Amino acid sequence: MAKINKDEDIFSEIAANTGGEILGDLDSVKYFIDSGNLAFNYVCSGKFIDGGIPADKITEIYGPSSSGKSLFASNLLYGCQKLGGFAIILDCENSTNGEFMSRTSHLDLKRVLRYTPMCLEDAFLKIHNVTKEIRKKYPLSPILFVYDSISVSPCKRELKEVDLPDDYKPADWKKIVGGREQPGERAKVCSRELRKLLSVLENQDVTVVIINQTREKIGVLYGSPEVTAGGGNALPFYSSLRLRTQQQKKIENERLETFAGVNVRVKNVKNRTFRPFIVANEVKLYFETGIDPLSGLLSCLLQDEKIDMKSAGNYSVRSDYLPEGKKEYKFKASKARNDIAVQVLIDCPKLVNAKSSKEVEKYLKSFSAAIESSASEDF
Repeated sequence: MAKINKDEDIFSEIAANTGGEILGDLDSVKYFIDSGNLAFNYVCSGKFIDGGIPADKITEIYGPSSSGKSLFASNLLYGCQKLGGFAIILDCENSTNGEFMSRTSHLDLKRVLRYTPMCLEDAFLKIHNVTKEIRKKYPLSPILFVYDSISVSPCKRELKEVDLPDDYKPADWKKIVGGREQPGERAKVCSRELRKLLSVLENQDVTVVIINQTREKIGVLYGSPEVTAGGGNALPFYSSLRLRTQQQKKIENERLETFAGVNVRVKNVKNRTFRPFIVANEVKLYFETGIDPLSGLLSCLLQDEKIDMKSAGNYSVRSDYLPEGKKEYKFKASKARNDIAVQVLIDCPKLVNAKSSKEVEKYLKSFSAAIESSASEDF
């Protein structure tokens, strides 16, 4: 049996002749799209300033109502804009508030495309057709679609039911709708459409974020009764990243006696880019100032073994991440608040994969209002 000569580059030759690629020459992800929160980025990618959701893949963000799903998604649209890409929202809930998104996610609304497809089939067709239109003139720009949300979209057959008269007869149903609901009808549509979509994402440099709602099954005695409302089992199968959000507690403005935001828990329940089951707690979302990029960061740095806890409230930076010329760097932080002071990252930019203090300052500049909200005694 002939053995392969290690010095012979036979694999490159075969790959070139057969249209293949050498796995070692490839990056698993071309780039990441920033979420505006360093802990959220870490949960998605294992990276901080240079992290986020993986490009050219499907990401599902799901959870109960008021758990920050749409706000996280609009921040991802802003992350796409920062890359010079096309930010697109499929507003199937017809609830997009441009003023709110501009205020909380810093979006340039003049550079966001909005569509309102009526059904599942139309939503996925819109993704394909808009992509083709963009690629005619801009072959290299990143494209991000946010589908908000798949749980409210009927299939095309269901949509025909609205055309029935009040006193419809079986003959009317057959003529207008065509047939009765079939078991797993919407799930089958999603499976078919996601299968087609997945095959073109990487070639067209398109990233899709799908927002999904959760609900509870009635009569479940054992195990979790929670299920997602849209997509059936197809969406968990075709998604490269699945993020579960959960509201932890509300943020109150004590001076005005009003609720000013929410603390959110984010967990990756599927991740083909980084380790699964990583959690970020106490991610702060403010209704007026947006996402605090530093919230949830303390526990993530501990998980990533970049800092050590010396005693309650006292931490130190590990030697590999110290600023040049420093033998030790200590700081105080609250485990309950689960964030870190801005100055710590400016002094030790390597903690969040930044090359310099200026890079940290530039990143945090857009989110300064939210950082000030977290530092304020009003909240």
